[in-house]
Amino acid sequence: MLKFINKSIAQRVSLISADFLALITSLLCAEFTLSVLRNAPTHVDFEKLGIAKLVGLLVIAVFWYQEQYVKRRPTWEELRILYKTIFVFALLHLGISFLISHQVVKWLNILFWLFLLIILPFFRYITKMFLLKLGIWQRNVYIVGIGKNALSTFILLKNDKLLGYNVIGFINPSSPIDDNLVATLSLPILSFEDLLNNKMSKSDTEIIFAVSSSILLQNLNQINILQSKYTFLSIIPDLSGLPLYGVELNHFFGNEQLFLRLSNNLSRRLNRIIKRAMDIMLSSLAIVVLLPMFILIAFIIKITTKNNIFFKHERIGYLGKHFYCFKFQTMYPNSQQILEKVLVNDENARKEWENDFKLKNDPRVTKIGKFLRITSLDELPQLFNVLIGEMSLVGPRPIIDKEIERYKENYYYYKLVRPGITGLWQISGRNDVDYIDRVKFDVWYVKNWSLWYDFVILFKTILVVLKRSGAY
Repeated sequence: MLKFINKSIAQRVSLISADFLALITSLLCAEFTLSVLRNAPTHVDFEKLGIAKLVGLLVIAVFWYQEQYVKRRPTWEELRILYKTIFVFALLHLGISFLISHQVVKWLNILFWLFLLIILPFFRYITKMFLLKLGIWQRNVYIVGIGKNALSTFILLKNDKLLGYNVIGFINPSSPIDDNLVATLSLPILSFEDLLNNKMSKSDTEIIFAVSSSILLQNLNQINILQSKYTFLSIIPDLSGLPLYGVELNHFFGNEQLFLRLSNNLSRRLNRIIKRAMDIMLSSLAIVVLLPMFILIAFIIKITTKNNIFFKHERIGYLGKHFYCFKFQTMYPNSQQILEKVLVNDENARKEWENDFKLKNDPRVTKIGKFLRITSLDELPQLFNVLIGEMSLVGPRPIIDKEIERYKENYYYYKLVRPGITGLWQISGRNDVDYIDRVKFDVWYVKNWSLWYDFVILFKTILVVLKRSGAY
């Protein structure tokens, strides 16, 4: 029966239904929560329900205008757009209700939008997963290119399952073929003629160009032809090293020349103030909430190791200034002597230390220290570093003087921000990531900073800590 269902229509109807159901559910949850807080029986006001339906239709209309039911966006980018739209609607709704409504309705509105922030993405996630199970959410994709950019694109699309992209082949744009990459791709490599003669549904197939700018220019005619035959056509240019977040794309009237305006978000004083304010607020809250855990960990360290509770180590911070980074003590008192002995007697350990300044099986670490490291609880005292302005909740990994040479010219970017308790490195494999990639993550973060990315990294850090992946 699924063969006779128009996948494109089914996708849109399903997402619209999920959004509308999320809006109604959010209102009902707000009504129920308010009744519990006021110790009153739950009462559904159908007049308010009708107003909620009207607001819901307006929200869905805006989502439709933003092409959220047609375009596929990376998961966190889609969530950013959703939250931005909801935030604007919430401000308008709350502003109007403040002028014309009474106190109870204002609290109902606040609860409604707060619940929507959670329920709407959840309903969308469930809907997409259900459609994936039915084979309706998938969209066939051909990637034009057989180089490194095409391979990176393939990996990105494969890793983001909610995009629903099903890569079924690569198109050779008459460029030199790298045999190693062809073996890695493990998918058929076709020609433009194969693509034009393809009998698959053109409305449910996307063509993605992932080639260099020179090869892209050589195939402008093919791009124009494919655009007239396929509904979805995208270009992933090779712009490695450029700050991409907030890039403004413009063009001149009557001219095909692109005009890209880059944005350095951290160069704006307001953004730096907002980031610092978030650090102070969240670190203060975390210290208050986690104070009992601080006391418990300190007590266990003291009675089990007879060692100092805290460990401080000199690191490089904002503008290259040195500071002492605090951690819970996880090593024996004679750790330096133990390390020197290991490095002299164990060649593999010496190479590992020279590469990463870490040892996976570190004999210096105590039993309680191993637990604290695996759970990342040893880093909790760094909240005080954040509070006094030496560190940030999110930022590059704090480094020592010996690591500056590893950063080379990228050390310039490291000094532009405060090092963080967590960052891209921590949510991308942590100690399983090689040093070159660590530097790339730090540089990417500085170039593409946004408050939204900070929240994403903090959220993903919680997931990584719970999984205990890459920690030792």
